Amino acid sequence: YNIGEGEDAIMKSPVTKEELTRFDGLYHRLIRTNFGSEVEYPDELKSLAATDISVLSLACGDPQIMIREIADRIKIPNSTLTSAINRLEKAGLAERAICRRDRRSFSLTITEKGRAVQQMHLDFEKEFFGLILSRLPSSRERTDLMNLIETILNDGRRAEGGGESYDERL
Repeated sequence: YNIGEGEDAIMKSPVTKEELTRFDGLYHRLIRTNFGSEVEYPDELKSLAATDISVLSLACGDPQIMIREIADRIKIPNSTLTSAINRLEKAGLAERAICRRDRRSFSLTITEKGRAVQQMHLDFEKEFFGLILSRLPSSRERTDLMNLIETILNDGRRAEGGGESYDERL
């Protein structure tokens, strides 16, 4: 089927069984690879779920973000968000507060401890991603990998480069 319209349309071929099998093997090898022996995962992050870290990251990046906006941005149900916020509050990383923009709503205030944990997460990611990218010997191969990932995230439309950089999330 086609992606896009007019001259920019890209014909997509069906995925074969062999491609699925190969991708399945590669994907599972990647997630099982023990990068941990080369990059230490901070103890402070071990008790946090991926959702908790996503919520913490969004709230650190936008101190006035309303709780309902967090659920919309990371596309999770309100019940999942409530559980994540409860865990962040219990760990002393965040607190609910009346939103200054809309006093009928709540925002999430990140504590000093929460900001320190978020910085540890960013530092870990930088080191971890650097390790992964360093496995590719040339800048061209690293660029190709990132362009392919962007194509996947863009639902098959060719990547134009750019995207949110690591530094933009600080």
